[in-house]
Amino acid sequence: MKKIAFIYTLLACTVVFTSCNSEVKKERIQKIDSLGSLLNHVNEVLAKVDEAKIQNRLSEMNQVGNWFLDNVEDTLDPETGLILGDYLRCKKFYGKATLRLSQVKTELEYSEKQLSTLRGDINNGLYNDDEFLSHFNSEAQSAAKLMEATEELDRTYVSVNAQYAKTKAPVLALKDSIKSVILSPEPI
Repeated sequence: MKKIAFIYTLLACTVVFTSCNSEVKKERIQKIDSLGSLLNHVNEVLAKVDEAKIQNRLSEMNQVGNWFLDNVEDTLDPETGLILGDYLRCKKFYGKATLRLSQVKTELEYSEKQLSTLRGDINNGLYNDDEFLSHFNSEAQSAAKLMEATEELDRTYVSVNAQYAKTKAPVLALKDSIKSVILSPEPI
């Protein structure tokens, strides 16, 4: 009789432990998935940043800037000079955005791998509460920094696109105006 009671007690403990362990795993996976949703947001923001457009604009601004350096010897009036300067300053911010985009993509790939590894380790029951919290908090901090960097990249990208759009037409009009004077058959 004692053996049967012992077996039932052992079976009940196993069921309770397995059930609790299953709930703990489920809860931990949900926490990891919440970080995964943050990384999905980062992916969405990065998808809006058009690298090809940035490279085309950088090339165009280099060509326009070089044209002005090669063909304009006189001082421009202040307003025109400021517009040209604002236009060419976009190169600096596009360059920073390109660098930051590369860094964010690298950090994102690493964070995705870390979460995947953590998820696998949880499914295999490798961590106790303290170990899980340590790894999870580390990944949560990384995800928060990644979100911050992504939001900064997005703000910079939107801002520089607005500056570019605002200054491109006046700069190209100035270039055409100077070209017409340079190519004019009449001496000035």
